[in-house]
Amino acid sequence: MFDNGLSEWVLILTVALLVLGPQRALAIVKVAGVMVGKAKAALADVQAQVEKELPREELEELKENVIALKRTNVKRKVQEVLALEEKQA
Repeated sequence: MFDNGLSEWVLILTVALLVLGPQRALAIVKVAGVMVGKAKAALADVQAQVEKELPREELEELKENVIALKRTNVKRKVQEVLALEEKQA
């Protein structure tokens, strides 16, 4: 998540333990753990709602459309459509 290894976290916790003392450092770590847990739960809830609202077929179709748009020159396509509309008018 933060691209930190185990050694960096151990160092951070050791410094926090030395600076804050054992009771305050453990309390802060506990609160941080609860906050991370709540954030993960909220993210899972949002992901579940998105999957519920947008069926798998629609997501696949949107993905294919985005990939197709990446391959084409959108500006050129818009100009072609506008040119066709001008000719029809």
